[in-house]
Amino acid sequence: MSQAEKTEHEVADLCSGLIQYKSAHPKARTDECVEHIKEYMDKHGIPNEVHSRNPLKPNLVAKIDGSTDRTILWVGHLDVVPEGKPESWTHPPYSGKITSDGKIYGRGSSDMKGACAAAMVSARILSQLEEPLDNSVEFWFTADEEIGGGDGARWLSESKTFKGEVCVIGDGNGGGKDNPSIDLGCKGGAATTLIARGQTAHGSTPHLGENAISKLMKAIPWVEKIGDYRLELPPELDGPVETSINFYLENHDIETEEQREATRRLFHYPTVACNIINGGVKRNVVPDYAEAEFDIRLTPGSKPLMVKERIEELVKESGIPGIEVAVGARETAGYYESPDSEFAHRFAETIEKVTGKSPVFKILTGGTDAISIKNYTGILCLGYGTSLTGMAHQPDEHVTVENLVLGVKIYAGFPILY
Repeated sequence: MSQAEKTEHEVADLCSGLIQYKSAHPKARTDECVEHIKEYMDKHGIPNEVHSRNPLKPNLVAKIDGSTDRTILWVGHLDVVPEGKPESWTHPPYSGKITSDGKIYGRGSSDMKGACAAAMVSARILSQLEEPLDNSVEFWFTADEEIGGGDGARWLSESKTFKGEVCVIGDGNGGGKDNPSIDLGCKGGAATTLIARGQTAHGSTPHLGENAISKLMKAIPWVEKIGDYRLELPPELDGPVETSINFYLENHDIETEEQREATRRLFHYPTVACNIINGGVKRNVVPDYAEAEFDIRLTPGSKPLMVKERIEELVKESGIPGIEVAVGARETAGYYESPDSEFAHRFAETIEKVTGKSPVFKILTGGTDAISIKNYTGILCLGYGTSLTGMAHQPDEHVTVENLVLGVKIYAGFPILY
């Protein structure tokens, strides 16, 4: 078996093994994954440490020393979202099934245990070099990204445990061999809760009460109108926004003109999704309380507080009594870096050497741990993930072995070239 084939088998087996540890919210345990990674690092003589605030959600760092005082960070998360209905999956969601056509199936395969497996192999390769690296490298495997990083990257950032010059984020979709890309940044959010209050009554005499659910249903479209609010973006993002739109038009599985138009609007307007509705206590009781939660995503560089004000105005304009809205918005949305930094140029050179193609710079539609790292530490962050575009959080989530091998080459190659 050639060295290339050995690497393929190693990274595929590691990815499959990580998938089999159920680290989904709400339990979101990462302790078993961390134990698995620690065994691997110990086996190969790679120094490593565990940092934890919650014993069920530890974070592990593997360290490769360099000859200078510069440190490169790689950060990826081990927690995953729930699998949904198992019957929606062709292969069991935590099987880590490796198929003959080079795919690995399971929750977290793309987001992002595949990239974590690639980072593990990269750490082994770098640790076995005959000559020491110029740059020290720290590979961080973290908890809690899917629910904000409170016991993971956000805590490690707030406590200034993360220390380095630059950080490679392993989350996201790097486009693979054919359409390589670098994430200059990612969207932020304005988490919004819409609340409706009414008055209870017997279900047989609803006219004697005020149905909070009915009010909520009437108010939801008013919040959704924020999707027509044009965002103000800095001119330096004109190019990355355009390349981002083109990237997603080419790489998303788009079937309708409506989806195509929504993709064209992805960065100039907020995206809005009403994803949770709660209300009612019993079938024969008119509800006096109901609420809806919205995932509203904003392009980095936009003005979240202006978006917050507009949502509040829209709810007021609805004229529906007993309706209130709470919008969680910071002064900044997400984060982004300049495409003209030395970091960006060197990272792009690395990817071009591996893939043979010059990567495009884009903005990731979802959020990553880079938001916490950038906001709390100021460390420059760029992203390259092994995920397949549009595969995160989907049934039948999978990743290709080819993408994982690309990840190994890029994660190991960048510290050498930087």
